[in-house]
Amino acid sequence: MAKITDPWDHHDWAARDYVEQWAERQDTKEADRQDAFKVLADSLPFAPSAKITIMDIGAGYGALTSFLLGEFPNAKAVCHDGSAEMLALGRKRLMKLKGRVKFAQCDLSKTGWSKKIKGPFDAVVSSIAIHNVREHDIIRSIYAEIFSLVKPGGCFLNLDRMTPSAAEQLKWLRRAGFADVQRFWDGGKRAIVGGFKRQFSTGK
Repeated sequence: MAKITDPWDHHDWAARDYVEQWAERQDTKEADRQDAFKVLADSLPFAPSAKITIMDIGAGYGALTSFLLGEFPNAKAVCHDGSAEMLALGRKRLMKLKGRVKFAQCDLSKTGWSKKIKGPFDAVVSSIAIHNVREHDIIRSIYAEIFSLVKPGGCFLNLDRMTPSAAEQLKWLRRAGFADVQRFWDGGKRAIVGGFKRQFSTGK
């Protein structure tokens, strides 16, 4: 198999028409994702009233962010995406949450992307996004960089296609430094996997 030179070459995220048509297709699937979104929200180790900060990796037009900010009314979020057109669409769709959502653009496939994001966050989440990178070495590095964006006591939860298997991705999460790594939900081809960043004593 030839090496993929551009991890994103199977999607034209730079084209407005493509992004809008893709989003419209996703709209028809949102009802089917509500149960998984609810499991993800309930798995965050915070009370619904908590004033937490959330980072949504590959947020697209903001479907997961919108759901989570509904579940956590005092939370704020940063929506990340590599596509300027997708972020523009997200700004339109999340207009009702103005003041609670910020946006950040950087390419996950490029090492060091996390340094362009001002963290850390109580929770980092992602929904049907990271698998698009496709190359396993890059996904492993993404998990490692995400670890640096999580506050001690926080977590990372990823709802995605399990390519490769969930078991393999759980190994990658452990190698990245996450503790209590587990599969929170199993939807067959898709699952929610993630882990927590331990609270370390400051010695005080």
